Amino acid sequence: MSELFSIKGKTALVTGGSRGIGLMIARGFVLAGAKVYVSSRSAEACRRVADELSGFGECVALPADLSIEDECRRLSEAFVAEESRLDILVNNAGATHGAPIDDFDDAAWDKVLDLNL
Repeated sequence: MSELFSIKGKTALVTGGSRGIGLMIARGFVLAGAKVYVSSRSAEACRRVADELSGFGECVALPADLSIEDECRRLSEAFVAEESRLDILVNNAGATHGAPIDDFDDAAWDKVLDLNL
């Protein structure tokens, strides 16, 4: 049964992969044998996670601020420059304002939509 669901030898990209749920997913994928690329806004956080997870398998940092369209393109181009295929994509990067909708100003609304959509 484990072979049926194996991801050994697969290539994954996890956005928002430097903390929280994204980090847990990236760690699980590395432990399950996938080569994992982690992305987040913080280059330092990406490097730290890639260094940590590389102790268990293959993990590569690809930092990008996915709330900016040009950064989305740059991430895609950087990935394609390294890999010929992508088996698993986890679009985990996201934001919330953390306040009732009545308290959202235009800037907060734009920030949440720019990243989440």
